[in-house]
Amino acid sequence: MTPEEINDVFSPAMDEIINRCRLTDEFVDKEKFQVLVATVWSNAVLDPPRSGLTESDLPALHDFLNGYVEELVGPGETITSCFEFITSRQGEESLTRQNITANHKEFLHYFAKLIFHTTAEGFQDVTRLPD
Repeated sequence: MTPEEINDVFSPAMDEIINRCRLTDEFVDKEKFQVLVATVWSNAVLDPPRSGLTESDLPALHDFLNGYVEELVGPGETITSCFEFITSRQGEESLTRQNITANHKEFLHYFAKLIFHTTAEGFQDVTRLPD
């Protein structure tokens, strides 16, 4: 898919996510948004065809989602930042407040482990796809 096709396919879903996270006309719950974006990305990466994608579409989806994260969470924030938040103490408390199911938490933590796979050299970030 081209970036334009990714936009056409995934914009309605992102609009729905933003609406679910909306606190007021001008504010969204950033914590809830990060959990939902991390879930979208995890599902897409683990089973691209289920999301209507191929593996080669993932870089375009990655860029698309990062655009939303940066716009709504803050400058310089990325999908990786969402997983860093989820695995932080504040993120754990947020997951509890949001009543995220145990299976959903386990799924997000499993994927976070994949992202921050420890190597002899340190952490390897698998959300940063090769060019």
